[in-house]
Parts: sequence; C-alpha cells; structure tokens
Amino acid sequence: MPLALPKRSSFPSPSPYEALGLTDLPFPNNPVVNPYSTDPRMNGSIYAASTVRDAIDKFERLLIRPHDFPNRVRLAYLWSKGDSESGRGVGKTALLRYFRQRINKDWGQSEFAGGFSAVVVYVSFPHQVDRRYIEQMAFSALVDICRNGVLDASRAALRLRVMPDQQAMDVMANSDGTEDPVNLLDDSRLKAAGGNPESVNALVVDTLVCEGVQKSVARPLAQGQLEEYLRSLRKDGNLEPYYVPYDTKVLDLSRTLLFNDLVCYLRSAGFAGGYLFIDDIENLVDQMARRARIEFAKEFGLCTVRPGYANTKYNFFSSVLTTHQQASASLSVAWGEAGLAGIARLDPGSPNSVELPFPSNDQARDIIVAHLDYYRADPSMKGSISPFTPDGIDALLQNRQTVHPRVMLSRAAAVVGYAAEKQEGVIDAEMVNAACQPQVPLATPDFTEGVDGAS
Repeated sequence: MPLALPKRSSFPSPSPYEALGLTDLPFPNNPVVNPYSTDPRMNGSIYAASTVRDAIDKFERLLIRPHDFPNRVRLAYLWSKGDSESGRGVGKTALLRYFRQRINKDWGQSEFAGGFSAVVVYVSFPHQVDRRYIEQMAFSALVDICRNGVLDASRAALRLRVMPDQQAMDVMANSDGTEDPVNLLDDSRLKAAGGNPESVNALVVDTLVCEGVQKSVARPLAQGQLEEYLRSLRKDGNLEPYYVPYDTKVLDLSRTLLFNDLVCYLRSAGFAGGYLFIDDIENLVDQMARRARIEFAKEFGLCTVRPGYANTKYNFFSSVLTTHQQASASLSVAWGEAGLAGIARLDPGSPNSVELPFPSNDQARDIIVAHLDYYRADPSMKGSISPFTPDGIDALLQNRQTVHPRVMLSRAAAVVGYAAEKQEGVIDAEMVNAACQPQVPLATPDFTEGVDGAS
C-alpha cells in the first residue's frame, strides 16, 4: 500500500464566513480566556477597553502610577459581581491580559515615565489546589517567567553589562547598520567579535551572586537554562501539573527561587519592579480548611508584603488577586488574622479593590463590534454592526439592561456559525432566534437585574 504523506494546501480555501464579510468566526466557541493561546479569540487580544474604562482608570491609579511607581500599592484585588459560577467570564482574566500585554510588550519602557523596566508575571490555577498552596503559587509564577520572554531580555541586559562596550556594539550590529540587543544571546556572534561565551557567562554568574542570587541558580540563569534547571528538580522532568505527591523538591524551593533569586536576578538586569497577577484564586482557596487558610494568608503576607524575602525588602512585586464575593468570604477571616486586612481589606469596597460590573447593553454591543472588526474582510466596515442588523443585535442581546460576557460571546458564536451554515449574508432577529432555539438566556442572575452595568 503506497504511503500517503500529509500535504499542506498551497492556497487559502474560501472562508465559510465570506458572505458575512468576515474572514473567520469572530467569537470563541469556548469563551474562556487563555493568555497562552495563539488564538486571538482566546488569548484576550481582542479587547474593548472602552467598556471597562472606569476599571482601567482605577487600576492605573493604584498600580501603574507612571510618575510615582515606587508608591504603587503592594496588594490589590480585581473583583467581579456574582458567585463562583456567575462571577466567571465577566472579564477579569481579559483585563489582566490587557495590562500584561501593555507592560510586557517592551517591559514597561513605553508605559512608565523615564522609560524604566517592569514585568508582569501571570499566575493561574486551571484546577483546584488541595495542598502546598503558596508553593504551587510560586511555582506557577516560575513557569510563567520561563514562558513570557523576560529571561532572554534579562540575560541580554546582563551580558551587555559585563561585556566591553565596543565588543557589545559589534555583537549587536546588524549588516544594515541597525542594532539588535537579541544578538547578544547569539554565541556565534559573540565569538566572531572576539568574545568567549563561557567567560561572559562566568562574569554574569559573579554579578548575580554579588546581587544575592544563589550560585546554583545563577549558573542556569546566566546560561539561559532556568527551565531546564526547574525540570531537573522533578523526576518526571515536567513543569505541570505543579504538584506531584511523590516529587516535591521543586516545590520545596519554589518560594525562595521566586521571591529571592528571581527578584535579585531581575533587579540585576535593570528591572525596577513588577506585578504578580494571581488569577482564579478560588481554585487555590476553595478546598482549604480554616487552619490552612490562616496559614496560607500568613505565608502569602510573608512573601509579598512583610519582611523576610528580597521581594519585600525591595518592594519588587505588587500582587493582584482576582476574586468574587463567594471566594473572598472563605479568606476574609484568615486575612484579618494574618494582619493583611490592615494593609488591603478584602472586600469590593476596599480602596485597593477594582470591581468589574456586568456590561450594559451598549457596552455589550461594543464588545461584539470589537470581535467583528478583528475579522473584517473589508476594513472600511470597521465600527459597524454588520453583518448584524439593528434588530439582529437587539435579539442577540435580548434587550437586557446588563449581560454576561461569556454567555453573550458563546451565543454570538452560535448565531454567526448558523448564519454561515445557511450561507446568509445578513443576520437579523429572525436569524438570531432560529439559531438560538432553545434560547440561551443572556440575563445575569436575578440579583443583578437591577444593577447598572456601566463601568
């Protein structure tokens, strides 16, 4: 039997959404934000910032403070209305991703006055955690640090710091006369400029050790091998899941690695500070017993706001926890006993809290338009509701005062998919109602029906 090899198509196939004026389905079938996804519908790239302007403004006042960065708050909360179910999908992760993208695109140099560097580290718990809570939180942060590009940027900065000026300029120089700091990571270029990669790495190690990094950690950092080092601490060589009962060495070290070694490493590379975005906190705390919650709160305070680690010595990371009222209820008592309530009270009315309401009808429309615009075949149509008609949009949003973003996006995906299947070019109310049988209610739970959803 002849072997048939896979073959890539040499030309793009027609999009089933072409009749709708779209290049692809604009809405996610599974509307859960995943910052590591390459799909813009899933990773938060499509973002209607105007719909949460008040929340963005308060976040900036508390945590960005471009002209007063050292005095940003050290602990803040991002809230959504609702319980553990209705409080999901409101946009907390998308807002974190928005700020993560803003800062990490050039490590804060265009974000902050004076052009200094900062970094966002994203921590999430896709599944519920049942033990080693603070250690798993720290390990999740280390995994993100291995993925978000900050290690390469820092290593290049450190090489630049220890290399002779002329040699560094020769390595960075491109043939077209431009300079690229990424070239500093290319050992072949370094050798061509008369340098010795091993000697440069040794100088970086010495620099890091002088700055407070353990020598056993400084070596893999200097060599660009932190991920390999973390994998070497596990028998299975994996980074996920974060906790394996028979293999805990990396968790035993995770707090020190993050809050001492990595803080000192980033400071050595020129970073002024950073942010720990701790998402899905309910997956961390839901299964905790009372005693475990108190212990977690004390350990969290020690790592993030109280003396004990380089992180708190240098006020390096500001922590932002996403939560909702049901999740916070299980932590509020522990927060008080650990003394954290005096630093940042754990409730939506706290000065350190940013709350995301359910979008109003007009704001929901803006979210729909932002997704449509990303996939327009004709850029001149941007800003319009096409292929929806006015009554089609009204039917999609069901004329509710407030809507739930996740339910709305899921419903929109079903409607556009149905219209494409029927080869229709316009989506009116009749089309929406036909696509949504049985109709999925867009309304938020009863207790939010009277809430003004404007941000």
